Amino acid sequence: MNLLLVKLRSSMTELELGISGALNVTESMEELANDLQLNKVNSQWAALAFPSLKVLATWFADLLARVQQLVDWTTILALLKSLWLSGLFNAMSFMTAVMQTTARANQLPLDYMTNRCKFSNTRDISEITGQPADGVYIHGLYMEGAAWEDGKGDDEGYITDSKMKDLHPYMPICNVYAVHIDVMEWTAMYHCPVFATAVRGATFIFQANVRMDPDDDEKRWVLAGAALLTQDD
Repeated sequence: MNLLLVKLRSSMTELELGISGALNVTESMEELANDLQLNKVNSQWAALAFPSLKVLATWFADLLARVQQLVDWTTILALLKSLWLSGLFNAMSFMTAVMQTTARANQLPLDYMTNRCKFSNTRDISEITGQPADGVYIHGLYMEGAAWEDGKGDDEGYITDSKMKDLHPYMPICNVYAVHIDVMEWTAMYHCPVFATAVRGATFIFQANVRMDPDDDEKRWVLAGAALLTQDD
């Protein structure tokens, strides 16, 4: 994050000096000026930044939100009530850290640990009173290729057919905790991949267990390309 912020500041300062005539205008300055006019993220910024398909205006707003989460986190020097997973540069490393913490606490080998997800029935962080008994709370996930039906009471919701004009429904807050692979239960669960952007591929983060209706078949969600995204591109 610091490298990206330094690059943003220095390149904008150079462009300002170039426009004022204090510096010779270079190709990189011209490229940046064109990108600003086209509402496009500059290639030099993107090389240091997080995966994103957003245009410049929304990308910059996203950047400010990421910085704010880091400020909030370092201010209290403790885990936030719910972590905005989308706001991390390397979300995969954080998910590995969740497994490492549990593995060390229970003297278990990390290679035999896996993350388990349990989705709540709320999307409002203010309704969370504190840290979960196990693992962490995360938010900022979107469903693609399917929809989500909230549960009733303490019952967990489940994946369902997509709804009209709702391409990326926002998911409830999720409790992620680590368990031994022998304890992991996949009955009536969809092996749902989680990606940083809709491009998928190289932006894979981890595999989440997403609850299905008991009579449902996982194959239809595979064919539908159902996945979770950390950004509503």
